[in-house]
Amino acid sequence: MVEPNISSYLQNQLKQAQELEENIEKIATQRYQLDLSLKEIEKTLQELNKIDDKTPVYRSIGSILYKVDDKKKLIDELEEQLELTKIRINTLDKQQKSLEEKYKELQAAIRERYNQDNKKGAVS
Repeated sequence: MVEPNISSYLQNQLKQAQELEENIEKIATQRYQLDLSLKEIEKTLQELNKIDDKTPVYRSIGSILYKVDDKKKLIDELEEQLELTKIRINTLDKQQKSLEEKYKELQAAIRERYNQDNKKGAVS
């Protein structure tokens, strides 16, 4: 809740800070989900590499399991998915870092302006 005696400029800055916080949280959630996906892909690749080529492999698509005829193709697809997931994680990390820097700058600006406004109010 915003104090009624805070200037409209500060209220706007506080709103921007809240939006940045929300965006940082969303990115952190996405990052967590991608981490889980990355671990799952890595584990799947490890298991696929342990079994021989004659062992039947099944893939889940929705609620259906179907037999994979080309294990090598599946491994290639998973490796590509792994790389894309790593790229997405890297991108999210950069976005999060950028937003966190903006948030810190905004916090400092809010503090400075708040202190200035309080000094003006004390002088009046």
